[in-house]
Formats: sequence, structure tokens, C-alpha cells
Amino acid sequence: MLSSPVPSVPVTILPEEDQVIFTLADGSRHAARLVSSARARRLRLRLAPGGALLLTVPAGLAPRELPALLAAFLPWLEKKLPACTPAPPPELPHQLDLPLRHDSLRVRRAGTLAEGRRRAMSSPEAPLLLRAGGKRLLALVHGHELLLHAADTPEDAALLLRRWCRRQAESLLPPFLLSLARQGGFSLAHISIRDQRSRWGSCSRRDGGSINLNWRAVLLPPPLLEHLCWHELCHLRHMDHSPAYHAELARFSPDWRARERALGLFWRDLPPWARPGTPPR
Repeated sequence: MLSSPVPSVPVTILPEEDQVIFTLADGSRHAARLVSSARARRLRLRLAPGGALLLTVPAGLAPRELPALLAAFLPWLEKKLPACTPAPPPELPHQLDLPLRHDSLRVRRAGTLAEGRRRAMSSPEAPLLLRAGGKRLLALVHGHELLLHAADTPEDAALLLRRWCRRQAESLLPPFLLSLARQGGFSLAHISIRDQRSRWGSCSRRDGGSINLNWRAVLLPPPLLEHLCWHELCHLRHMDHSPAYHAELARFSPDWRARERALGLFWRDLPPWARPGTPPR
């Protein structure tokens, strides 16, 4: 179950987002990335060189114990981050382009949950009901609009939009990747859609070949998405970035150098609602 960031609550845990939100006395909100460690014996909060907050959590620590323990970090944060201004709330896109759906949807916060349920009865596809702490949020397609119901705050709306896009990615990306794998003669047994914070995808040769794709890949224009898939598929034959790997990649994506640069730029320019906050690698 997710918790939604509420300014009056000093510590909010978002387990499925791997984040903790600290709200300081000045109203500023700061996200710390959760990192589970089997070797850690205690909680540790630190500032990374780039200014990101990292929270190391012992692997055996029960989630229900975290809120009381995390409150102890607030005085330290008040000293370390004395002059921070509140981060602006994430803005929703006016239009959401999903090339694999061959669709562009207008995005807007709509009405109450009850209104959304009534609309869902005539929706051409299943709505997404998201439980966020004590709230229930609903996303559904209505005509050429993506309606976000019961999303009372920009944070709620951004969370709901991310989860809806991830569900689209889980439906659309695997068939696209499998089609390319068959076309290129690659053996692929498993495909996972993940919320990777620092890369577009990854792969492994284990268990017949496995590829993980970042859900944000569903936002890519087709040429970049196709290149990303070839990039990961070629790693099933060469698990490195050697000349042999790049020669293999060039067979399927001849303009691979330009595509790699374009992928990096697309990541850099991700809108705030979709941005994980760390550069790709």
C-alpha cells in the first residue's frame, strides 16, 4: 500500500516508489531514496555528492518500524538543509503521447472517485484504481482524455499518472520487444517492466535470456524505442560494450551512435512527473 505525501506529515514512506519524503519546518519537502542493505546494522541517511538524499535500511527491518525511527533524522536535515525552498509541485502534461497506442490523450484532473466510477462504466478499457495511503485514486480513458479522479493534489495526480503509464508499459512494451527478438533471431524467455532510476534497460543471459525495460520507455518515439530494444537484445550475445557488441548492434541499428545520444537527451528532458532524478547510464 502506498502513502501519499501530505505536507502536514513530517515523514511519509512510499515503498513502491522506494522513497521517503521528509517535510521540514519551512514546508520544504525532500525525497530520500531507499536502499536496502543486508550488511547494514542501522538506518543511515546521507547526502550524496550531487545533493541527493540516500537512506540505507537494514534488510531485516520491518516497514512498520520505519516511521518512528525516521523522525529522528529531522533535526539533522534541518541543519544540513537550512535554506531550502519547497520544490514546485509536479505539473501534469496537457497532452500525453503514447506511440505504441497510436494515441495522444489530453490529461486532466477530473472529479470525485464516485464520478470516475460512473464514467468507468462506459470506458473502452479497464480503469486503474490506486490505493495511496488512505486515499483511492482512479485513472481512466474517456474519449480522447485520460481523466485522473480523486487526485486532489499535484502529487496525487503525478503518482496516478506514473502508475497508469507503467501499466501501459506492462501491456505494450513486451509484445514490441518480442516481435523484434523474433525478427533478429534472439532467444528471450523473460521480460520485466521496472522503475529503474538510472538506466533505460538491462539484460541477463540467465534462464534463457531476460530483459528489463524501464516503464518510461513507453514514452519514447518509435525510432528510439526500437534502438533501445536492439541495444538490450544485442547484450544477450555480448554482455559488454566491446567492438564485437557494437558491430552486432550496428547490424540492427546502423545509426546507433546518434540513437544513444538521443536516448540520453530524452532522459535529461523527461518531465518532472516522470523523472526519477538520476542520470541514465
